[in-house]
Amino acid sequence: MRLINKSFWLYTIALIIGLFVFGCGNKSNEETKSMEQIQSEEGIPVKVETVAYKPFQKYLSFYSKLTGIKEATKGAMTGGKIEKINVRVGEYVKENQVIVEFDTDNPALQYEQAKTSYENAKKSYDRIKSLLEAGETSQANFDGAETQYLVSKRNYESLKQMLFVESPLDGRIVDLKVNAGDNVNKDVHLFTVAQTNIMRAKIWVSEKEIGLIKKGMKAAAVYNGNNYSGKISDVSLGIDPARQSFYAEAEFNNPGNELMNGVTVEIKVLVYENQNAIIIPRNLMMSDEKGHYLFTEENGKAVKVYAENGRESGIYYELSKGLKPGDRLIINGADQIENGTTVKVIQ
Repeated sequence: MRLINKSFWLYTIALIIGLFVFGCGNKSNEETKSMEQIQSEEGIPVKVETVAYKPFQKYLSFYSKLTGIKEATKGAMTGGKIEKINVRVGEYVKENQVIVEFDTDNPALQYEQAKTSYENAKKSYDRIKSLLEAGETSQANFDGAETQYLVSKRNYESLKQMLFVESPLDGRIVDLKVNAGDNVNKDVHLFTVAQTNIMRAKIWVSEKEIGLIKKGMKAAAVYNGNNYSGKISDVSLGIDPARQSFYAEAEFNNPGNELMNGVTVEIKVLVYENQNAIIIPRNLMMSDEKGHYLFTEENGKAVKVYAENGRESGIYYELSKGLKPGDRLIINGADQIENGTTVKVIQ
């Protein structure tokens, strides 16, 4: 009897263990089955974006140094000691304003003698002119005085221009190479003056690029994180033999003088724009043997759409064919689907 009870309990325990194992196995199979079915029943999760027209712009980018719209460099017309500098870099000067003064006590030039000769000749000229008008001297006497006066004046003004160096135009002093007390040689660079209310940049471009750049196109100078608007003012018609490239010039308004002469800036030329373009990130474009394609979502299904990309700018394509406003473009999850795949749109 004890043997029978012992066998019963052993059988019961074995049965319970078997049922437990069997039950767990069925539960695991059910969970595995539900995980496999969930995506086919509910769809592959994707994110979509409704296609709409957006502005598209294409720029060509170059680097160039800025110069004033008009500038001039003055060099020493004579050697000698610089007596005085009347301005500092950045100051605004007027045309014919004296910038650099040389020592007038230069034996080789005899400036003081020339000045005295000119002053005496002018006095004589003025006196004889008055006498001629009063009929008290001859025309010959006047002509001789006038000739001597003009020669003396020309000589004096020539020496004066050499010793008192003037600005050739209105503008800002953007470069000053000398200091008071310096002894310099003839032709040494003294200063540069520029009109900086408008800045100019020359860019060098390839044969392919010059075909895209036209006079009057919008341009921007990027400096210290700021954009300064401008336009293309000139385009070369022939290649530069030394550089083997073409040039274009751009001009930028600079009313606050924030753009400085000689600095290197990025020049961006707007060669194309479309205010009603369909654009996509270029990483969304896939390809097969038939061409380039994208996926859209329609009624919970993925739809394979073949598209043609036109111009590109940075990470974006402007599409010329394939999508239209209102299409629901799949922008995330496209790598897990095929045409007709059930999808679930998530936020």
